[in-house]
Amino acid sequence: MVAKYILDIDIEKCNACMRCVFACSLARSGVIDERQAMIKIIVEKGIVIDIAVCRHCDPAPCVNVCEFDALRVEDGRVVLDQSRCTTCKACISVCPFGAIRESYGGELVKCDLCGGDPACVRVCPTGAIKYVPAHMVKTRRISSVAKTIHEYLEKIGGR
Repeated sequence: MVAKYILDIDIEKCNACMRCVFACSLARSGVIDERQAMIKIIVEKGIVIDIAVCRHCDPAPCVNVCEFDALRVEDGRVVLDQSRCTTCKACISVCPFGAIRESYGGELVKCDLCGGDPACVRVCPTGAIKYVPAHMVKTRRISSVAKTIHEYLEKIGGR
């Protein structure tokens, strides 16, 4: 059996250096422009609270809501087939990570793991993003530490 690889995110190791964002943008569009990246570092009051990127959920709510089979699970990865996508945006509304977005051209886009060699992983100096077999990922949900920080910041009026 072939191992299925996905991103393993540890926001507690992220220093918000933005290298992953710039590498993603460069790999996808040939330019360094954070708006072109499929990964986003979310910082509140100087604290990294999340790394918004497709976590290839299992089960994947975006796949379940797509009535046109434009999203499917393939080798443990959630893949988007542009030829089937009608841009109804149902997937955007159910993604818990904000990992699917509308591009400048109007089509929906998401992380495709750079064809199996994610640029974000190659440049991450702290090991906050790793490309590992799916069964090794502890969680594909926001970490409890990040959730606690987010709730605390909201409580004190951080938003």
